[in-house]
Amino acid sequence: MTPTASHRAATLRRPDLWAVLTAAIAILVAPAFASSGALDKRAQDLIGEHHLLGSTIGVSAIDVQTGRTLISLDAHQPMIPASNQKLLSSGVALALLGPDHVFRTEVLLWGDRLVVRGSGDPAFGDPALLGTADPQMSVEDLLERIITAVERSGVRRFTELVIDDRVFDRDLAHPSWPDEQLNRWYCAEVSGLNFHTNVLSIYPRPAPDGPGTPPTFSLEPRADWIEVRNRARTVGAGQNTPWVARRPASNDFTLFGDVRTPAQVPVRVSIHNPSMFFGSLLAERLRARGIVIGPDRPLTHDASVRLAERDEPIQPDRVLVVVTTLLHDVLRRCNADSYNLYAEALIKLAGHALTGDSGSWESGAAAVRMVLGDRLGPDHASSVSIADGSGMSRDNAISPATMAAWLRVVRQDQRLAPHFIASLPMPSEGTLRSRFRDAELRNVVLAKSGTLRGVRCLSGYIVHPETGRTVAFSILCNDLRDSNQERNARHYHESIVLRLDRWLSENPGELRTRAHADEPAMGG
Repeated sequence: MTPTASHRAATLRRPDLWAVLTAAIAILVAPAFASSGALDKRAQDLIGEHHLLGSTIGVSAIDVQTGRTLISLDAHQPMIPASNQKLLSSGVALALLGPDHVFRTEVLLWGDRLVVRGSGDPAFGDPALLGTADPQMSVEDLLERIITAVERSGVRRFTELVIDDRVFDRDLAHPSWPDEQLNRWYCAEVSGLNFHTNVLSIYPRPAPDGPGTPPTFSLEPRADWIEVRNRARTVGAGQNTPWVARRPASNDFTLFGDVRTPAQVPVRVSIHNPSMFFGSLLAERLRARGIVIGPDRPLTHDASVRLAERDEPIQPDRVLVVVTTLLHDVLRRCNADSYNLYAEALIKLAGHALTGDSGSWESGAAAVRMVLGDRLGPDHASSVSIADGSGMSRDNAISPATMAAWLRVVRQDQRLAPHFIASLPMPSEGTLRSRFRDAELRNVVLAKSGTLRGVRCLSGYIVHPETGRTVAFSILCNDLRDSNQERNARHYHESIVLRLDRWLSENPGELRTRAHADEPAMGG
């Protein structure tokens, strides 16, 4: 039986809401209490009240069941969506792959070679998801399971270790991402074989010799061949300020800053060439267990660990171990936690699903436009600019009207809606943890925030908890001049959502009788 490690997070389904979203409910729509004109005017007035004059603001809100536009304020102007881009990437990937998609990272025996075949899984070795697995695992536990499976194969010598990451291309960082941020965890490179979210975690500790001496530190994952130059210092007063630099296109790291107390949260730095990093890591661990990988030579010049050639046919003899991740969990990490690597993997995987070739940002963008064209029509598809999957790029552009229309069609799709909506956080969860703290919401809000310099966005749903009637909304704020306007834009988002929340409470729709339970759900 093939050993399998599966990442699951069933507790995130929030059963009460899940029942509302998945029930076969049709809505009898009550007469509208507020006209769209009144809501439009209030949305316009709130711009001045929140001191946002001079910025660029667009708002669209749609009654999902009827298609009625509730707010349209400069709604057709393409704008930078920041992380609201993830709503496109994740939704399109869900539509193309299907809700039952499972990521599979495989360790294979191929003659006298060992092969690791990636599926683009962004969750492979992610400590956050390993901690929710059944059974719960650490990164070291996962590596141990893989090594044990190789040991059980009975093969003690391999001529080489081949990393097959060809599900994606090898353009690892998007050209429009800011160069000075490429060593940050949120700009991690994107590979067909991702591991540990493609970051190195460093845990500094004050040195036993006291202030003025270099601190000690440990690495996760443990990678003994990696050299980290230590330019940090132990201090007896003040705050912990450690940080790590990485030289471009290398795994040359330097630790800087002050260390007063042991770090409880790691200092994270992105890894260059994640596929080869994992290959070197696995080779190191196997050699430590007496398994030979090629000739005995330093790992920094290890020719026995390589990437698969572009058209190289790999026909394995045996599957040694498979690590799986459910798409449900990847969607949740993408949207609730707004993890950029997850969105980039999803858009490249959408490109792979569309073309059958190595997924790329270009084919992923084509997949997004194709799905938008099929679901919304050619005008919406041609109006968007798709650069990346996460929204880190400022070259992305979408109008609030297109975003709200996209959210509407996903909500109406009974196959996709439960999984997509379950990926979004409610207030007090994920990236909405600090949002709507003082708001008296009457309905369920599930939404995705988006933040870049000068950009604050919020798009999602307001769902009546009894009838399931839903408002899809998109509020995009660009050209914010300073931190005050950026803060005020968040308050503007919440003011708009509160007015839509009130409208939905006063126009909840009605449950149909049981005799109509087999009719199309959610107005679909």
